[in-house]
Amino acid sequence: MDLDCHFSGVKSFFFAMSGSVELFDFANWAVELHRKPFRRSLSIYLYPNRPIKVVTNKITSQQTVLNFLSSKREWIEKNFIKFEAIADLYPKKTIQAGEKFPFLGVDRELKVVITLAKKAFVSVNEDQLFLHIPKVQWEANTSLEHHPKAIAEIRHFYKREAVKLLSQKVQYWAEMMKLYPSELKFREQRTRWGSCSSRKVINLNWRLVVFSEEIIDYVIVHELAHLKHMDHSTKFWSVVESFIPEYSRIVKTLKSSQHLTEFLSERS
Repeated sequence: MDLDCHFSGVKSFFFAMSGSVELFDFANWAVELHRKPFRRSLSIYLYPNRPIKVVTNKITSQQTVLNFLSSKREWIEKNFIKFEAIADLYPKKTIQAGEKFPFLGVDRELKVVITLAKKAFVSVNEDQLFLHIPKVQWEANTSLEHHPKAIAEIRHFYKREAVKLLSQKVQYWAEMMKLYPSELKFREQRTRWGSCSSRKVINLNWRLVVFSEEIIDYVIVHELAHLKHMDHSTKFWSVVESFIPEYSRIVKTLKSSQHLTEFLSERS
C-alpha cells in the first residue's frame, strides 16, 4: 500500500475534533478518523449512508491519512456505487404498519397492536411481527417512525431472541463437533459475524438472527472450527465442510445479504 502517492483532485478538507474522533472532508465525502493508542496499521471501513471511517494510531500525521485516502479513492468510489445500487434495490426500512422486517430469513409484516399492557413489546409468528404499544402511549396522530418505543422495542426483541437462539445453536454444534468454547459473548458489528480468540472465547454478532438458520449454522460452525485450527488453512475448511457441505454457497449468500441488518443499527 503506497501511502506517499498524491492525488491532485482532492477538492477540500478540514479537520475538526469531536471527542476522540477527528472529522474532516475528503473530496465529496465525510470522514471520521479514529485514533487508537496501540494501533499499528492504517485501515479504512465503508458503510452505507455513513462517513468513511479511518482507524490509525495516535501519531500518524494528517497528511499520511490524506495520502492513504487518495490511494484508495478508486476503491472508495466503486464501493459507494455498489451501496447506491443496493439502496435502490433495498430501500431503507420505515417503522410503520405493513413494513416487512427479516427475521430468521423470513420477511415478516409489521402489525401494530394497541394493548392495555403497561410496557411496549414485540412478538412474532410465522409471517408477522407484532409491535404491542400501550394505549396510554398511543395517540391517533402518532407516527411509528417517531414513536419513542418503536425501534427500541424492535431492537430489544431481535437481541433477546438472538441470544436465546444462538446460545442453543452453539450448544448443539459444540456437541456435534466435540469442540467447546470457554465462553460465548454477543456483540454488535456491521459486517463481522463472529470471531474466536486464542482463549477459546467465541463472539457472535446478535444481528445474525436476521438471516436464515443455514447462515447462522455456518457462522457458528466456522467459529467452532477455529477452536481446532486458528487459521483458514485447508484443514480448517475441511472441518467446516464436514459439517456444512455447501458452505461456499452460504458464504456468497451471506455476503450479498449483509445490508439486511441495517435497520437494527442504532444510527440507522
